[in-house]
Amino acid sequence: MSAPHLFRLPKDADLLTALETICLERDVTHACVTLIGALTRACLGFYLQDERRYVSHDVDRPMEILAGIGNVSLKEGRPFVHLHLTLGDDTGAALGGHAMPGCRVFAAEAAIQPAEGPNRHRVYDEATGLFLWA
Repeated sequence: MSAPHLFRLPKDADLLTALETICLERDVTHACVTLIGALTRACLGFYLQDERRYVSHDVDRPMEILAGIGNVSLKEGRPFVHLHLTLGDDTGAALGGHAMPGCRVFAAEAAIQPAEGPNRHRVYDEATGLFLWA
């Protein structure tokens, strides 16, 4: 197994865009992702299973990334980062959810560990309404 790629993400970047850009530049098509750091703002999603749609919650204050874990696979031929975040605030309270566009990096370090085996492709799953691995 190859060693993980280690990156410092640019300040003020959109978190998901920065990770997907790294994957495009390094030709990473399937991998595991972990990260720590801090955000100036966050946007977290929660999937309403009965309604088959995401709702998003904006967190317009600085937050620590206590844990970021996810994966990279292909969606419509491009690297797609699926990431969940656990965040903490200045009181020690934690919240979490699906990372959505709009998470702004204050400082973050990511490890992208390429996976062995064939690429994973996301396709629409009728049973859940989600794009899941084929």
